[in-house]
Amino acid sequence: FEGRFIFRPSLVRITPSSSSPPSASLLSLFGYSLGGSVVLEYDVSPVGPYREYVTMGGVVGLGQVSVGETNKRLLGVGQWGTDLYVSTQ
Repeated sequence: FEGRFIFRPSLVRITPSSSSPPSASLLSLFGYSLGGSVVLEYDVSPVGPYREYVTMGGVVGLGQVSVGETNKRLLGVGQWGTDLYVSTQ
């Protein structure tokens, strides 16, 4: 892949009605998470040139592993995209 990208981070308010993927948990501090927008433009890729826009809904924790009797630890952390647009050219 060859191209360019822009990431515009922003704080996203997390409410009880905020949705998240079923396999992950939204992570927040004082009711906010890190979200934003990502714009990518690929000049060279296996499918040819195209553009992509992603709205990031927040930071999520992926999976858990038991450590001892009562402690659980996250296996991974990532960002969750709520909306995605991919151009046809």
